Amino acid sequence: MNFFKKYYKFSLIFVFSLAVISWFIINMPKPDKAEEMIDIPSLTFTNVILQDQSIPVFSRGKVSATHIRHITSEVPGLVVYKNPKLVRGAFVEKDELLIKLDQQPFILDIAQKQSALDQAKLHLSETQAKARIAKKSAGKKSSKYAKHVPQLKFAQSQVNAALAALNYAKKQLEKTEIKTPIAGKVIDDNINQGEYLQSLSAISKIYGTQIVEVRLPLNDHQIDILGLKEKTHDQAINSESIKVKVNSFHDPETVWHGNISRIEGERDNNQLLYVIASFDNFSIENQQNKVLLPGSFIEARINGKIIKGLRILPRALIQSDQQVWVINQDNRLERKNVNILYRGKELVYIRSGLQRNDKVVNTSFHQLISGLLVEPSSQPSILDQPVVEAL
Repeated sequence: MNFFKKYYKFSLIFVFSLAVISWFIINMPKPDKAEEMIDIPSLTFTNVILQDQSIPVFSRGKVSATHIRHITSEVPGLVVYKNPKLVRGAFVEKDELLIKLDQQPFILDIAQKQSALDQAKLHLSETQAKARIAKKSAGKKSSKYAKHVPQLKFAQSQVNAALAALNYAKKQLEKTEIKTPIAGKVIDDNINQGEYLQSLSAISKIYGTQIVEVRLPLNDHQIDILGLKEKTHDQAINSESIKVKVNSFHDPETVWHGNISRIEGERDNNQLLYVIASFDNFSIENQQNKVLLPGSFIEARINGKIIKGLRILPRALIQSDQQVWVINQDNRLERKNVNILYRGKELVYIRSGLQRNDKVVNTSFHQLISGLLVEPSSQPSILDQPVVEAL
C-alpha cells in the first residue's frame, strides 16, 4: 500500500505518456504514395515494303557529237566562191554548197582526155581493119603477131585507159564543188575566198546536231546492277530496256532522255568501263527541250534491269556494320544486319535481312540501346511516299 502511494504520481505520468504516444502513432499522417512514372520514348518508323524495280545508277560525263566531219579538198584550185554560212556557229543543211573552185583547169583536162580517147579509138579502128586483112591473107601456120592479135589487144587497152582517164577527169571536175555531207553546225573554218587550195587542205569541221553521245564511266558492280554484265560481243544491247536521263550542269531543270547504245571494249587506267549513251535531240521526248550541245558536262541516271524483292531505305538509316534499328513485336528495339546490294545517292537498296512490314526506326539514333521499350509512333515517315531517287 505504501508502495502504490509512493509511486502513484509516476504511474499516472507513465500511463498518460503511453496514451499520448499511442494517440500520435494512431493519428499520425500517412505519406502519399506516388506512382512510379516510366518515360517511354516515342519513335517514328516505317514498314518495310518489298518492291520490284530497277536500281538507278548515277554517272557523269561530257557530251560529244556522234557525227563529226572534217571537210577537205581532194583537188587543188583557186577558191572562187565561199558560202556565207561557212562561219563558226552557223548551221548548214545537208548537200549545201560550201565552196567552189576554179573549174577551167579541169575543163581543159577533160577536153585533153577526150581527145586522147578519140585518138585511141581511131587507132583501134585502124588496127581492126589491118587485122581483118591479115586474117584473110595469113596461112594456118601464121603467128598471132601476123594475125594482129596483140596489136588489137594493145589498141583496145589504150581505149580503155583513155576512157578511164576521161572519167577520172570528170570526177575531178565534180570535186571542185564541195558540199556538206551532213546537216549540222560549223565549228571550224580555215578558208577564205580567193585563196589557193592544195590537195587535202582542211576547209572546215562540222558536227551533226541531231544525235549526241556521252561516255559514262561505270565500275563492275554498277554494270552488274544494270544487267550489262550478261551482254557479250555477239549480243546487241536492247536499247529499249536501258534508259538514261541526263541534265546539264548549265541547265539543271531540263531533262534529256536517251538510251545506252554500246559498251567500249577496254578499261581505262582506273579499271572503269565506259558505256555510250545516245540522245536524239529531235525525238518526241526531247523535241520540246533545248538542243543538248556537245561539250556540256552532264549528270546521268541509268535504269537497267528490274530486280525483285528490294528493300529500299534512306542512307541515313544505315548504321555501321550494315545494321538498322527495328521495333520488334514487344515494342522493344533491336538491331538487324542487312545485306546491302547497292548504295545510291540518297537511298540504300537491300537484298535481304529485313522482312515485309518490319518496323524500321527512322528517327535519331542517339541514346538508343537494344531492348529499350519504345512507343511506335504512327506519324508518317518519308518512306511512306513512293521511293525514288531524284536525278
